[in-house]
Amino acid sequence: MLGVWRLQLLREVGRRGTIRAAAEAMSITPSAVSQQLRILEAEAGVPLLEPDGRRVRLTDAGQMLVRHADTITAAIDAAEAELAASKGEITGTLRIAAFPTAARAILPGAIAQLGRDHPRLTVTLRDLETAESLAALRLDEVDLALVDEYLDGTRIVEPSIELVELSRDQLYIAVPGPHGAAAQPVALASLAEADWIMDTETSNIRGAVERACARAGFEPRVRSACRDYSVIIALVEAGLGVAVLPGLALRDRRVRARIAPLLPAMSRRVLLAVKPGRRSHPAIAATLAALRWPAE
Repeated sequence: MLGVWRLQLLREVGRRGTIRAAAEAMSITPSAVSQQLRILEAEAGVPLLEPDGRRVRLTDAGQMLVRHADTITAAIDAAEAELAASKGEITGTLRIAAFPTAARAILPGAIAQLGRDHPRLTVTLRDLETAESLAALRLDEVDLALVDEYLDGTRIVEPSIELVELSRDQLYIAVPGPHGAAAQPVALASLAEADWIMDTETSNIRGAVERACARAGFEPRVRSACRDYSVIIALVEAGLGVAVLPGLALRDRRVRARIAPLLPAMSRRVLLAVKPGRRSHPAIAATLAALRWPAE
C-alpha cells in the first residue's frame, strides 16, 4: 500500500526539483528522502523520478501519483479544519504572507485583533511580493496570503488556489510640488518626459504602471527603483521624480508632494489567497473576519 507520507515527499521533490530542497522543506535529511522514495518506487513498481541535468523531474507515473497526493492532501486539510472547529478554541500557528503595502497598512491591526480575540493563536508574517506569496502558498510554506491584482486585463490564474476579494485600492500619482490633494486628475501621458521613481522590477505594481505607460504611448524613464514606499515618497518630496502610489501606501502618512488621481484611473484588487481545503479552518475564517474589520 502506498504511504501518504512518501507521496508527500514525492510531491515536494517534484515541486522543488532536488532531493536536498525537498528535504529542507520537510525538515528531514536528504538521505532519508532518498530512502523513502526508493521504498515508494518499490511499492509502485515503476520509476517515479528521472534525471534532468543537475535536478530531477517526475516521470509520467510520478506525475500521476502527485495528482492523487494533491487530492489526499486537500482531504487532510479539510479533516484538520473540521477537527480544529470541534475544539471550540482557535490555537496553533497561522503563517501569513502579504505584499509590502498590505503588510504595513492592513495586517498590523488585523493581527492585533486576532491576538485579542484568540490569545492562543500565534500569527507569523512574511513580507513578500504577490508572485512570491503565491509560490509560498503552493509549496505550503504559508497558510494564506494577501496578494494584489491589477484591473488592466491581467488576472491571477491559480486553479489550486481560491481568491477572496477584500477591497479595492486606488492608485495615485505623486509629483513634486505643494502638498495636498489636487483638484483634477493628472493625465498619465503628460508625464512622458518626467523622471520616474518606481518599485522594484519584481513587484506587481511596477508591471501595472509600465503597462499603463505603454498604453499612454511612452516608456517611463526610471531614475530610481525602491521597495520601500517611504523611500519612494522621500525621493518625490526631494523633487527627483514622479511616482505612482497605492492608496495603502498613503494611509496614515502625510506626504509633502502633490497627490492626484490618474487619468485614466488605475486601481487594484486586494485579495486573500488560500487553498480551498483550508478555507473553512477556524483560524483562517477568523483571519478573514479580522482583515475585513479594519476596512469597515
